[in-house]
Amino acid sequence: MTQRDEKRSEDRRVKRTKKALRDCLFSLLEQKTADEITVKELTAAADINRSTFYFYYKDIDDMIMQIQDEIYGVFEKEVIRQASEFNTANDFVQYLTRFLLFCREHERICKFVIGNDPKNNLAKRIRCGLLRCIPDSTLFFEETDPKRYLTNFAVAGFWQLIVGWMYDGMKIPPQEMAVFMTNVYFYGSRSVLNKR
Repeated sequence: MTQRDEKRSEDRRVKRTKKALRDCLFSLLEQKTADEITVKELTAAADINRSTFYFYYKDIDDMIMQIQDEIYGVFEKEVIRQASEFNTANDFVQYLTRFLLFCREHERICKFVIGNDPKNNLAKRIRCGLLRCIPDSTLFFEETDPKRYLTNFAVAGFWQLIVGWMYDGMKIPPQEMAVFMTNVYFYGSRSVLNKR
C-alpha cells in the first residue's frame, strides 16, 4: 500500500469516526440538552473509544463548535459566495433557493441550531451572512426614517418563516418558498395576500 493509499484510508476512517460521533450526538440531542450529554455516554452510543473522542475534541462543547464551523464553511461556499448583486427579484429568488436547499440538506444541524444551541453561535453567523448579502436598508435611509430597519425586519421574518417551514417537514419545495419570500420582500405581505 502506498503512502497516498494509507492517507486516503486514514481520511476515510477519520470521516467515519466523526460521522458516527455526530450521528449519535444528534440522536442524543433529540432526548436531552447538550449540557446533559457526557463524553462517556456519547462514545458508548457511537461504540468509539473515549481516547479517540479526545483526540479530535476537548469536550462536547468543542465538538459542537467544530461541527458549527464546518457547517458554516459549507454555508459560505454554497450560499454566500454564490451571491451577487440583487438587481432583480429573480436574483433574490436564486439566493433564497440556495439558502433553503442548504437548510434541507443540513436539516439535522439546522434544527439543532434553531432549537437547542443556547449560545446560538451558528444561527448568529448565518444571520450575519444573510445581512451581508441582502441589500442593507440602513445605507439608503436616514437615521430618523423607520424604513432604515426594513432589512432587519425582513431577515427576522425570513428566519422565523424558515424555522416554521423546517419544523413542518419542508413540504413546500425550496424554489416555491423562495418565490413567496421574494414577493413578500419586494412587494409586501398585503400584495401577496391580495393575490389569493
